[in-house]
Amino acid sequence: MKRLFLVLAIITVLVVAPVLHSTGAIRPASAQEPVKLTFWNYWDGKNGETIQALVDRYNAEHPDVEIENVFVGWNELLPKLQLAVAGGDRPDLAAADMVWMPYLAKSGALVPLDGFIAASEIAIDDFYPALLNVNTYDDQMYGLPVSTNNLELFINTDLVAAAGLDPAAPPTTWAELMDYATQCANPDEGIVGMELYTQTGEGLTWQYQVYLWQAGGDFLSEDLSQAAFNSDAGLRALQYWLDLIDAGAYAISDWGLFGQGQACMVMDGSWMVGIWADTAPFEWTTAKMPYPEDGEPATNMGGEHIFIMSNDEARQQAAWDFIQWVTSAEVQLEWDMETGFMPIRDSVATNPDFQTWIEENEPRLMPFVEMQQYAHNRPPVEQYSELSDVFSAMIERAIYGQMSPQEALDAAAAAVNSLLR
Repeated sequence: MKRLFLVLAIITVLVVAPVLHSTGAIRPASAQEPVKLTFWNYWDGKNGETIQALVDRYNAEHPDVEIENVFVGWNELLPKLQLAVAGGDRPDLAAADMVWMPYLAKSGALVPLDGFIAASEIAIDDFYPALLNVNTYDDQMYGLPVSTNNLELFINTDLVAAAGLDPAAPPTTWAELMDYATQCANPDEGIVGMELYTQTGEGLTWQYQVYLWQAGGDFLSEDLSQAAFNSDAGLRALQYWLDLIDAGAYAISDWGLFGQGQACMVMDGSWMVGIWADTAPFEWTTAKMPYPEDGEPATNMGGEHIFIMSNDEARQQAAWDFIQWVTSAEVQLEWDMETGFMPIRDSVATNPDFQTWIEENEPRLMPFVEMQQYAHNRPPVEQYSELSDVFSAMIERAIYGQMSPQEALDAAAAAVNSLLR
């Protein structure tokens, strides 16, 4: 009788267990739940479609991890991250604007990546150094770049050719840019030679910094403790803008003249290549941004950086594994070709496949790729947004003739130094 009960028990286990397993009521001990991560970012459009496809692929290739890609609007992401810093709901990892990194790193809410980096085989030296700088606080690294862009020269070839200039021979120095812009300007037709950003805000600061760096200056001191733009280089950069205006190469106006076909040239971002390729009602090309004969090539950079906020060690490790994967040269090559972002790694910028892709699909991106190595990062201080606002307000007063260039730089330096203190 005991043998009969034993046989029946075995049959019950063999028959019933698979049924229970299939309904989810009972799972074998070996089938562990995947580590679930939440990933916040503000990429939308083509960028959003691409990051979702990459996350889906990562999940498929890593069944032990399940990443939920969550879109948060650009205007909403920083406030949500600030709430997370204060103890609210937080993602396991996020990608955010690089200018927010100093604040986020100093907040104490991000996980230092140094231990993960040291224990991995990631080629940190392959990343452009200026991109890494914004992630460092108290000698620790709190994020890695995942996308970037920069500023170069756009040329309306229709207007330039109509002015008797050769769009295939763009200006390469400030002196040539002045001549080119002055000759192309046509006040009677409302055409400016070189569009400048002349309204208060980050747009003005972001563009002026390029000229400042080209002239050999810097925005803040090396230790980030005080203004450094109040210098011979800073004055030279500002005076060059005023000279463009005085020469008739630019008439002060709201931003956006180039896209309307009313500017011969403008310095703008690599992201505009894709936009104007679809929308501009005129022919245009690109070139490296001219710089002084005794100066140096330089541009400004933007982009997003990815970081970890999870308090759980298992989720931290899983988040780091995804960061390694999405910032790898192989994935970045695909990411850049799909989105038009600039390379964050030198090995991607110099990859023959990437160079061939640009030549065959959008050669107007090449100046941006070639100049990424000369891109500077904006000062990695948590007060940067406030610094930019007070600086641009003073520079705008010089542009409108309400202050001399030196007075404007003096006033801007005093305001910036006060904020830094």
